[in-house]
Amino acid sequence: MQATQSNPTPQRNDTDEESDLKEFKEIPPEDITVAIFCALSYESVAVKYSLDEEFECRPKTIGPRKYVYSFGRIGDHKVVITRPHQMGTVKAAQCAATVGQQFPNVRFALMVGIGAGIPSLPKCDIRLGDIAVSIPRDNHPGVLEYDFGKYEPDGTFVLKGSLDKPPPILISADGSLEEDEMMSRSPLRRILRDITKQREYARPDSGDVFFDQTFHHVNKGYDCSGCEASSEKKVVPRVERDKKPRQPVIHRGLILSGGGVVKNPEDRERLRRGHDDAICFEMEAAGIMDEIPCLVVRGICDYADTHKQDGWHYYAAAVAAAYGKAVLLKVYSQDVEETRSMKETMEKREWEKHNRLPAYH
Repeated sequence: MQATQSNPTPQRNDTDEESDLKEFKEIPPEDITVAIFCALSYESVAVKYSLDEEFECRPKTIGPRKYVYSFGRIGDHKVVITRPHQMGTVKAAQCAATVGQQFPNVRFALMVGIGAGIPSLPKCDIRLGDIAVSIPRDNHPGVLEYDFGKYEPDGTFVLKGSLDKPPPILISADGSLEEDEMMSRSPLRRILRDITKQREYARPDSGDVFFDQTFHHVNKGYDCSGCEASSEKKVVPRVERDKKPRQPVIHRGLILSGGGVVKNPEDRERLRRGHDDAICFEMEAAGIMDEIPCLVVRGICDYADTHKQDGWHYYAAAVAAAYGKAVLLKVYSQDVEETRSMKETMEKREWEKHNRLPAYH
C-alpha cells in the first residue's frame, strides 16, 4: 500500500508581509467626520500607509451594499477612505452622495491621488512628484469643470456653473502649512518618509524630462528611453532647483477637472480655456465638490502630454497622501465638530429647494 503523504506545513517567506488578517477596533459610522476619496487602488493604499490607526465600521445601508470602505484615524479625525467604481466625475458624484448618506457626521472631504501637471514657465515650474492643491483665487473657486459648458455660434466654448469652494478651515490649514514651508519646518518630509518606506512608493530614479510640445512620444506603449535617445528630441530647459531638489514643491491654485484623460500638449493648451493659472488636470473632483465640501490634493505624475511617465505614479500618490495627512493634522477635532455636518447640509439644501431660496454655500 502506498504511504499517504502528509500535508506539509506551509513555509513562510521572511520577506513576505504577514498574511493573517488583523482585527481592528470597531467604531460606529457616526464617529466618522472626514471622507477621503481616491480613484485608484494604489492611491488608497498610500493613504492607508499614512494612517495613525485602522478601524472596522459597519455603516447601515438601504438595499444592497454598493461600496466597500476602509477606516482609520489621522490625528484627531476618524476617516473613511473610499473609491468610486470607475474614474470620472459622474461616478465620483454617485460615490460622494452615498458617503454623505451612510456617514451623516462627515463634515468635509479630501480628494487625494495623482494628476497631470500643467507647466507654464517661468511662472509655474511644476514638476513630477510635486503637489497641486485646489486653493481659490479671485477668479475661481479652486476647481473648474473644464468640459461642462456650451459652444457659442462663433465656436467659442463657455464654461457653465460654478463649484463650491473648499471648506474655510482646510484653506486655512493649507495656509499654515505654507508658512511652515517658508520657515523650513514643514511636517511633509517626515510624513512622506513613513509612506516611502514601502519600496514601491519610493521616489523613482528615472529622470524628470519636460519635452517640448512639438516633440511627441517615439515608441507608443513604451517608456521614454527612445525619446531621450532620439536625435530629434526637443527638451524645455528648466532652472535646476537648488534647495532640496528631490523634495516635492507645493503649487496652490486652479485645478481643472473633467471626464477624460488629457494625453497630448495640444489638448492640454486647448482645454485650459484661457485659464493660464491652471496647474493640474484631474478627473473626479468636480463630481465630489458639490456633494461634500472638498479640498483636492494631487501628486504630479505626468505633464498631460504624449510621453509615458508610469514610473512616477506610486510616488505621486505617496506625496498626495502625505500632504493630505499634513493638512488634517493642522485641524483640531473641535474645528470639525463646529463645521456643518452632511446631514445638516442636505437638510438645509432640501429646505431651500422647496422654499426656492439660494443654495447654501
